[in-house]
Amino acid sequence: MATTPGVAVVLGAGALSVAGDSAAMVALVLRAHADSGGAASVAALLLCFALPVVATTGAAGALADRSEPRRLLLAAGLVQAAAAAGLAVVDGLAATCLLVLVMQTGFAVGQPVWGAVGPALVGEERVGRLVSLQHALRGVAGPAGAGLGGVLVQSAGSGAVLALDAVSFLTLALAGASLSVPRPDPPARRLRGWDAVLPRAGVAALRGHPVLWVLVLALFPVVVAVESVNAAEVFLVRDVLGASAAAYGLAEAVHGGAAVVGALAAGTVTRPGLRVRAVLAAVVVVALAQVGQGLAPAYAAYLAGAAVSGAALGVVNALLFALLLSEVGAARRGSVVAFVSGVSRGCSVLALTLGGVLTALSGPRTAYLVAGSAGLLVAAAAVWRVHRSVDTRSTVRG
Repeated sequence: MATTPGVAVVLGAGALSVAGDSAAMVALVLRAHADSGGAASVAALLLCFALPVVATTGAAGALADRSEPRRLLLAAGLVQAAAAAGLAVVDGLAATCLLVLVMQTGFAVGQPVWGAVGPALVGEERVGRLVSLQHALRGVAGPAGAGLGGVLVQSAGSGAVLALDAVSFLTLALAGASLSVPRPDPPARRLRGWDAVLPRAGVAALRGHPVLWVLVLALFPVVVAVESVNAAEVFLVRDVLGASAAAYGLAEAVHGGAAVVGALAAGTVTRPGLRVRAVLAAVVVVALAQVGQGLAPAYAAYLAGAAVSGAALGVVNALLFALLLSEVGAARRGSVVAFVSGVSRGCSVLALTLGGVLTALSGPRTAYLVAGSAGLLVAAAAVWRVHRSVDTRSTVRG
């Protein structure tokens, strides 16, 4: 895929946005910890990072579908930059949470636009490769931003990290304003009442594609199953398997690196039908890998499971979004991306809660086994529903 200036901007902006978000989260969590706010303060902060993405699912999608992309990306980036600049100088939990809500609202508004402009820049036939590159770069940018944030907090303080974030978000705003993409044709029906708040447009667009609807519905419990073990992971590695702190970090790095490889490999799958089958197969692989990790007799087996599950997750994420962007019409892409991203973030919050409770009640091995078994059930149900949904209009025949 030839990298035009517009494509380079989209790829770089996506990576920069994720890196800035990760750095800001690390800096603010470390600041809350240093202020002796306790676990409740950290939990409140993390909730503020997730809440706007979930709460603005409908509104952000409607804006993405109906607004001129450059103006919206400029406005969203400027809001993020202003909030980050404020976070660099304010103190106190209440003010911090308020500004985090503002900053993440800017992120929630801009994210579906960045996702929706890709097909207009590369053409429908190259969307899969673009999405694979986006997910791969974001997979690198997230840990890199978190690591850089931690180092800078230690050497220069959280204020310096957040000031740097403000500059990165300003760069993001200018990058969005520089794009040359047409304004989408707005849907004929005007938004009224709850239509401007609830993600009805995204849901309606997905329900018009039966196979995509099944895959998206399967994604949400898979997110819960996969991310619920985050609360159990450190206990399984350190306490049950007796591995070192460095080994725990290595497992995280292997999982993240494998996800990047999986996302890049997904770019070679171009036929819609093969993408659907690959998503379903990868969900099964993720679930089996989690079961294997729960049964792992030694750290080496656990590490192998981390590599397998990471690669399969990279495939799932890249191919599912490639299907969404290539099969859904341009007039509804923003709504669909906002809906899937918002509900997925909500599932992540639910997963942390369920994983913590399950680990506390039954131990880390059981948490992995329950999560993997749930993933297998979801995969089986998805395969059955996809088979029943196949018709002449289905993406599975591509």
